[in-house]
Amino acid sequence: MVVDDEEMVTKTLAAFLALETDYQVVTFQSPQEALKSLKQKPVDIVISDFLMPDMDGLQFFTEVKKLYPDVARILLTGYADKENAIKAINQVGIYQYIEKPWDNEALKMAIRNGIQSGSLKKVLGEKISELDLVLLERDRLSESNEIFKEELSLARNVQQSMLPETFPQMNGITIATKYQPALEIGGDLFDVISLADEKVAVLMADVTGHGIQAALITSVIKSAFSAFRDRDVSPADILIFMNRILVKILPRAMFAAAGVLIIDTKSGHCHMANGGIPQPFLLNRNEGLVEQIPATGLLLGIADEDTFEPGEEVAFQLKKGETLIFFTDGISEVPNESGDLFDIKMAQVLLEVKDKRGQDILEHLVNSAKKFSKKDHNWDDIAILGIENES
Repeated sequence: MVVDDEEMVTKTLAAFLALETDYQVVTFQSPQEALKSLKQKPVDIVISDFLMPDMDGLQFFTEVKKLYPDVARILLTGYADKENAIKAINQVGIYQYIEKPWDNEALKMAIRNGIQSGSLKKVLGEKISELDLVLLERDRLSESNEIFKEELSLARNVQQSMLPETFPQMNGITIATKYQPALEIGGDLFDVISLADEKVAVLMADVTGHGIQAALITSVIKSAFSAFRDRDVSPADILIFMNRILVKILPRAMFAAAGVLIIDTKSGHCHMANGGIPQPFLLNRNEGLVEQIPATGLLLGIADEDTFEPGEEVAFQLKKGETLIFFTDGISEVPNESGDLFDIKMAQVLLEVKDKRGQDILEHLVNSAKKFSKKDHNWDDIAILGIENES
């Protein structure tokens, strides 16, 4: 679906996509008419202009998200207006924003990846929900067995020892952590290693499900990540290597999400590649702003090494007074009684503690999620890092 109040834009996009792709394209000049159509028939992806007379792009995408949360949304803006794009990312979780005039090939790639991401998310959500219910029920029964309890306690101690207690010297960059498994042991992992040339690599990973099986997979991920210590590599190199291992060993219906961030500790320059974790938030306490890092990519363990391609690397600067919040979906996908997810509140919650540092920010984030959540929410594993430039 393409929505733009300028008929020339909708006709141009429809003609281009009809010529270059096999997509069926529907176009509207009115967001209201587009919503009426969506209520009757879903689509795979929605592209919308920002400035329209009866409803702007943010309002339109808010309504689209209510109807179809998993449908990818792409914002077109003729303003080259970063502020509006950041609002769209924070408020309605757009997949990508593209400035007018757009590049046809870039737009075609964004549409293809967006459709693939939306379809995959829907399928994975169903599989993960089924798997989690089975595992949670199994673990509840298992906890009644004292012998198994002792084994779980031992496994938890082993897993906790996998998490770093100290971090490399990083020229004024510090890291605060929050780790909260849903059960005795969990499927979330974070790690930090030193690379060549005073750079560090930061890993955030999340294996589907809970319990011993997920914990065993995290140990494999940690081992694969550690293999790059003191080397000169890119985030994509690390994700490709991890996928090569995981696709061979993961049981059917198990997947892993991972994001890798490389920080030049001398300059604060960062590169990130995403393999399926939520997009991190960047909190600028000097200007009182929060934005999301628009890094996306496929989960690990799904595609073999010949077809797997990590998401495009995103570069940004971690400036003095800024904190990067790196996290798994155990915090962002907490639902409230109305079915809304906590990710729509995270930017606002972070602004509430823009004058605080490190651990205080993470604790406030978790406490806010607990207040937001519905009463019978089955909590997932939670892992959060607060990476702050104090130099």
